[in-house]
Amino acid sequence: MPKKGKKGGKKGKKKGKKKAKGPANADQIIQRLLKCYERNCLNTDSRMCPRIAAALRGCMESNGILSQFILEPVEVEKEGDIPVLIEPLLASLRQERYTHIKDLYIWRYPMSYENTATLALLLEKPFYPIKMLEVMDCLLEPYSIERLSRSFNLAENLTKINLDYNEFGDEGCRNFCKGLENNTTMLSVSLCFCDLGVPSGASLGKMVSTTAVRDLYLDGNNLKCEGAMELINLCVEQAEIEALQRAEEAKRKHEEEEALKTAVMNGESIDENAKETKLRYTGDSGTEAGAKASDNEGGKEDKGKKKKKGKKKKKKKEPPPPPRVGPWIHKLHLADNAIDNLAFGEQFAPVICMRQFKKLLMHSDCIEELDLEDNWIGDMAGREILEALEHRKDEKMGGVKMRTTHKLSADVFNSIVKLGTGLKKKKKKGKKKKKK
Repeated sequence: MPKKGKKGGKKGKKKGKKKAKGPANADQIIQRLLKCYERNCLNTDSRMCPRIAAALRGCMESNGILSQFILEPVEVEKEGDIPVLIEPLLASLRQERYTHIKDLYIWRYPMSYENTATLALLLEKPFYPIKMLEVMDCLLEPYSIERLSRSFNLAENLTKINLDYNEFGDEGCRNFCKGLENNTTMLSVSLCFCDLGVPSGASLGKMVSTTAVRDLYLDGNNLKCEGAMELINLCVEQAEIEALQRAEEAKRKHEEEEALKTAVMNGESIDENAKETKLRYTGDSGTEAGAKASDNEGGKEDKGKKKKKGKKKKKKKEPPPPPRVGPWIHKLHLADNAIDNLAFGEQFAPVICMRQFKKLLMHSDCIEELDLEDNWIGDMAGREILEALEHRKDEKMGGVKMRTTHKLSADVFNSIVKLGTGLKKKKKKGKKKKKK
């Protein structure tokens, strides 16, 4: 019985520690923002977003701070119902200078050019640390994308953007990529079901190669084989160059080790720089520390004293390095992009395309995910992918999470699944419309 009581007490303490993080006056900050939002809605004849209003009131009760805002419209059931508008919310964030927002989600809201410009002005202010922006199924037009993309290089905190289900086409994609030129902070871009065609492949390929973007989600478009190849061409070239450099470096190290081994066996003298390598090939049980101690007898005693008196210093965690800018890609999702041979005159297009993907998989040491589901590539192209995965396994380069079409022969499909497991479908928030 006493043991059970102790366990229960520990669990109770753990539950009590889970408090909402935020400043000491979080309830006052949230209260001011809520009142400002109510006032702006009254002045513009609009309705407060129920989800945001409930989240703000919940934070007031728990003395927490709200960092994630999800705006979505409410269906108007009868005439006279007041709609939910985006302008009052954006105005409230700016009027109250609410600097705790990190994620902004806008779902199924018909964004006009004026709405997009207001959103862009919010992003351009450096004191709003917005990291994630999702504007999904909001009827964005190409000229709206152009205005929004101008803010990307000014929004230093923005690392992820999701514009799924906005059918702005190749022109909108070109405007989007132009706004991301020389960007060093954006890491993830999602443009699923945006009506992108073959010309978008070149725009996206240039964007990936000149920015820090490393995760690209393009499911449900129409890039075809040609567009997909244009997308990865520069990444493949860079991967091949790096593979040659790694091979040359491995060859050089092997030659140096062989030369040192021969020198040690022949009793030849070697320089101080090779001392550490020499110890590996000698039969002595001493270590590098022991060799240094034999040169200096007093050093051993000093080290012993230091071990007794001194305590181990905790290593400070170094901040992560800035993201690399260049043609490196970590996650590439191209499900349902018409990468097949169904068009006239493209009988061998999937094979040619998959040979390019084969080079990427064989030589790139940073690729983590590749999604080619719902593309009828055929058995010949499937074998190219299989050979690349087998090569990575033999060279111990690390696995790649992969999905491919089930319309392959059983042996090819099962082998690809075995070598490239772990990739699940991308989960999205909110309701989505089906592709027509």
